[in-house]
Amino acid sequence: MLKSVSKHHKEWVAVVQKLGGGAYSEDIVQEMYIKLHKYGIKSKIMSDGEVNKYYVYLTLRSILYSYFRERKKIIKFDIDDFEIPEVESKIQEEEDYYEFFLKINKETDTWHWYDKMLFDTYRERKTSIRKIAKETGISWVSIFHTLKNCKRKIKENLSNDYEKIRN
Repeated sequence: MLKSVSKHHKEWVAVVQKLGGGAYSEDIVQEMYIKLHKYGIKSKIMSDGEVNKYYVYLTLRSILYSYFRERKKIIKFDIDDFEIPEVESKIQEEEDYYEFFLKINKETDTWHWYDKMLFDTYRERKTSIRKIAKETGISWVSIFHTLKNCKRKIKENLSNDYEKIRN
């Protein structure tokens, strides 16, 4: 049955193009073959050994109009209406953050070993003050004041660099 229908392939493509299928005419015809194979009743498609062209035409029209209905559901926007963020600005932002991170490391290298150890533990492990106190046996009040002083030193010495990153 499909062999008989496919003998008129160029005719089917021309019909779909006349109905407004445009560049998708070939695809619509292929969908027609699938639909005929899946749902087609041989007695409706073939009559007296000939292809019932009207039935095939109705099938093509049905598929094409379904395509038109689905195409209307798609909302299109002009790409110029959207602001595309520049990738370079994010890369620059990450580089600035990395440089600031290195400056913090350089600053902590000048501190007393106890201050550096507590600050690095707090910053890198993202552990709470109470958990650090429990693990080290150091009073949480002492840890709190040490970290407060460390943050103050960073703010005093690296405030300009921090403002650069924020902006």
